[in-house]
Amino acid sequence: MKKNSILFIGLALAVLAVFLAGTVVAATYETPNENSTVLNPDLTVSVEKAVAEIAIGDQVKFIMPSNPATGYTWVVTNAEGLNVTEDFLASDSELIGAGGKQVFILSADKAGIYTFTAEYKRSWETETAPAATFTQIIVVRDDGQNTVKEPVFVVSFDGTMNPQVNHVVKITVPGNPTTGYEWHVTAVDGLTILKSGYIPDEHKEGMTGVGGTYVWYVTADNAGTYTFGAEYTRSWETDAAGQFAISLIFTE
Repeated sequence: MKKNSILFIGLALAVLAVFLAGTVVAATYETPNENSTVLNPDLTVSVEKAVAEIAIGDQVKFIMPSNPATGYTWVVTNAEGLNVTEDFLASDSELIGAGGKQVFILSADKAGIYTFTAEYKRSWETETAPAATFTQIIVVRDDGQNTVKEPVFVVSFDGTMNPQVNHVVKITVPGNPTTGYEWHVTAVDGLTILKSGYIPDEHKEGMTGVGGTYVWYVTADNAGTYTFGAEYTRSWETDAAGQFAISLIFTE
């Protein structure tokens, strides 16, 4: 498995080329001060599963905030060639109109490059721009197995899907540096990393081998679509154990 075999890239083929170049952005990890107002995120992106390859039959899962009580829902506007299943997870809150999460699970039957786009809008407002837009490009290879698999790439979003310029997005992914693996940024595509950190999981004193969560706080100075990517590597190995790339849309 080569480092440049990552086959899930955000938004554009130009971004794909940059990501595959594998330029690593150095980052110093420390426990971030989440009470700092500058790090108060409008959107939290949680990468729950990340893999170095996506093959035919592999599933990609996106979980996005939604509140049908307002009339708004995520509507798929482009998924040509993709298998799409959709679900809604209601909030645990007993409040009326509390909303929940819309879930999309995607896969492909053939190798290729696919675009998935969804818009958050009201069905009756045909002439009105959507309240938010979500776009990703999925690149799929043929590994010869072609079996249906569980989701191997899972990303959950919480908050404002398209934050304003200079507002903050928090990105998290699980990791365990005691194994020698660490997450390193490979693509920022014009984003500014305000702070990065590693937060160990709660554990008993003296316990070793405990994992935790890598965290980045990013922002953008201009409206547009940006890609953030990272890879999970050991310093003495060339192959990555995991990679991901996500698209972030900032608005004026």
